[in-house]
Amino acid sequence: MGGVPPLGYDVKDRRLIPNEREAKVIRHIFTRFVELGSSTKLVKELRMDGVTSKAWVTQDGNVREGKPIDKSLIYKLLGNRTYLGELRHKNEWYKAEHPPLIEPSLWESVQAVLKVSPRTRANHTRATIPFLLKGILEGADGRAMTAAWTRKGGGKLYRYYIHARENKEYAGASGLPRVPAIQLEANVVEQLRLVLRAPDLKTRVAKMMTRMDTEIDEAKVCIAMLQIDKVWDQLFPAEQERIVRLLVKKVVFTPHNLELQLRPNGLERLAAELKFPAPAANAEEVAA
Repeated sequence: MGGVPPLGYDVKDRRLIPNEREAKVIRHIFTRFVELGSSTKLVKELRMDGVTSKAWVTQDGNVREGKPIDKSLIYKLLGNRTYLGELRHKNEWYKAEHPPLIEPSLWESVQAVLKVSPRTRANHTRATIPFLLKGILEGADGRAMTAAWTRKGGGKLYRYYIHARENKEYAGASGLPRVPAIQLEANVVEQLRLVLRAPDLKTRVAKMMTRMDTEIDEAKVCIAMLQIDKVWDQLFPAEQERIVRLLVKKVVFTPHNLELQLRPNGLERLAAELKFPAPAANAEEVAA
């Protein structure tokens, strides 16, 4: 064996032996890639943790420092069957004597993810993780705040919003922090529910609806608007998102303020979509 040993191993007596500190990094890379489905996000995490490529000492005693992890190295590691306890001779891989660092099941999971194009993986992740304010949240400078997520210990999902400049320029460029999605979304929803409860607004919308259609019962319009507020927590995320977009033109976030800009006639449009069923029946239908 010659050359630089792969990250995760050292060489002793011409054999690969696990480097326990690096082996933990390798297992983490394989596991996190399956969880994230994104080499870009994984590289960002690893760089924040200070992870580098292999640092080693030459036969002449010269120290070669590791370099910051990049996407090309990530893909090289994820395709290296050495971590399964194999070695390559010419173009074939054979069972070797060194211990593997990862389980075959984890290897297969990684390869399954790699078979899907990065664009498809990103679109799938965005589609399956709900973000109530996606596309309507921005900073005071008018630039978008984008949805982001990560998984930490135990696989728990952490959702947050981050200003576009943080990704395109450098950390701290926008002057805005990462904002936990659960807190920000709850604040926006509470403001919207206050709007739906406001007697004067319900009355205004009901009167406008009855002017548009004389057969509409003004009382039923008010009841229907109240019903949305009552069953909000039972709605599927996709329906919550649809209602928010129907009512809200944009949400402007600053370190000290959160401003909702409602769409003109958004309440009227929402009321027009309602069939005004009896409250109990509507609640049962939504819950189902």
